[in-house]
Amino acid sequence: MLPSSLISESPSRTERKRARNREALIAAARRLFAAGGFDATTIADISEAADLGFGTFYRYFDDKEAVLEAVLDEGRREIDAVLECDDGGDAGAALRELTARFVQAVRRNHDVLLLMWQISIRDRKQRRSTQPAAAFPEHPLPIRLGDAIARIIERGIASGEFASGDAHLLSRFVASAHMYLLSPGAQEIDEASLIETMCEFELRALGASPRGSSSNTRSSGRNSA
Repeated sequence: MLPSSLISESPSRTERKRARNREALIAAARRLFAAGGFDATTIADISEAADLGFGTFYRYFDDKEAVLEAVLDEGRREIDAVLECDDGGDAGAALRELTARFVQAVRRNHDVLLLMWQISIRDRKQRRSTQPAAAFPEHPLPIRLGDAIARIIERGIASGEFASGDAHLLSRFVASAHMYLLSPGAQEIDEASLIETMCEFELRALGASPRGSSSNTRSSGRNSA
């Protein structure tokens, strides 16, 4: 017997292997959910796509819903980081930065966001048939994005950068325009052009000059790459 066979794997090697297997399952599930949908994808499909045995799946996830949650978490983490990034400075620059980062995050996580949307619709339908909607407080993406934008707009109105108005209503208007990013057509537009156009649109809507938005958003794109 070879000496190496008497030496068990070091904890660090074992942990690295487990991390690789888990990531492989998440990546495979993400591809399959995006291509065929959650309901049509089986655990066997995910295991095979990850090049792992069927039984290996259950070492990492209890069921398909558990791996779905891990897939959605990837998109949530990046979106959360975008929505929480506000240095409290110039409102116009902050809104341009938020828009640029949001566009880039949506581009990278378009499949996860669509899946998130589909699952939320499915869950709402199931909940309506069993319990009152009030029992399930939700913070869907448009509302969370609107809240982040509202904080910037309130600051801009207070400083005089933006025209006076209802910050809450204006933020919902701007956030709804951002939802265009989830459409198939948005994926075909050059990212830099999309960011520049959206920045100009929202700043004009708020009564601010969009001057400088092009250079700032391009700079933001380079910094976040």
